[in-house]
Amino acid sequence: MALLDAVLDVVRQDYAKTEPTWKTVSMAASDLTFLEKECRASSEFDPHGWRKEMVQNYKNGTVVAEVRECAYGRVVAMGEQEVLEGIPWGLWGRILRLYLGAQRAPKPLSVTKGAEHFTKAKVYFLANPYLRTIPVGASPHPSKRYPPIGPANINGGYTYSCNMETIVIYRAEDATRVLLHELQHASCLDHMEHGTDHVEAETEAWAELLYVGLLSQGNKTAFHRLVQRQANWMVSQNAEVKRHLRTEKQFPWRYTVGKQEVWERWGLIHSIRPVSTGGSLRLTAPPSGDSMIL
Repeated sequence: MALLDAVLDVVRQDYAKTEPTWKTVSMAASDLTFLEKECRASSEFDPHGWRKEMVQNYKNGTVVAEVRECAYGRVVAMGEQEVLEGIPWGLWGRILRLYLGAQRAPKPLSVTKGAEHFTKAKVYFLANPYLRTIPVGASPHPSKRYPPIGPANINGGYTYSCNMETIVIYRAEDATRVLLHELQHASCLDHMEHGTDHVEAETEAWAELLYVGLLSQGNKTAFHRLVQRQANWMVSQNAEVKRHLRTEKQFPWRYTVGKQEVWERWGLIHSIRPVSTGGSLRLTAPPSGDSMIL
């Protein structure tokens, strides 16, 4: 398939290059000032204030921080020591490099070929341990016995369109996929004429295809196996998610069923082998039984 071959080509080109080198640097006063202000602001996607909680835990000394820089960006990470030790720095460096070269100028600013200006990424990773889970219990809607899925069940990051300097990831689980998703927005690659729901579905679809492509390191056999594994997980999970949707486009259609529809349009959903997701709303199939990030 041409799409899979194109993704493989991009991945192979990057893996032919030396892995970006990271250096550990000190936490800047401006980093903490920024996070305190950013995380105080209310957010419909972080209704329990997990961002603020993590910053406060750092100030209290109950979690640690690690700050690293490479040629393509800066990551300020806060969390339990063992979680931060699991950050796949090499992979994250490659991801930043890929998206740095993919940035588009925000409209109406025009950029002449050969004169692009790229902004290094700033990623704030607040590695909360809360897992993505399908809600259980009585539904508040008498006509439906399955409770609705809300942002606390599934969301884990955000950014601002065409802004590489504010990429916030506030859940450890699935952090690499969230990084890919937010970089798509931050790199000004959205087609907003499609509407927010469809933009998010398309972004999720691309993030998960690139995710498994990167995990394959350009090996065609591994890539096709991982695409099938992700399709199995996606379809099996959405069979449960659909029970919680009262209307077609109800939240979180954009991150789940809508994403599957994009993969179906691309011809990536076929010969599905159902798997047990155990009530998890993690959006990528876990590559290992206990991995929180990858």
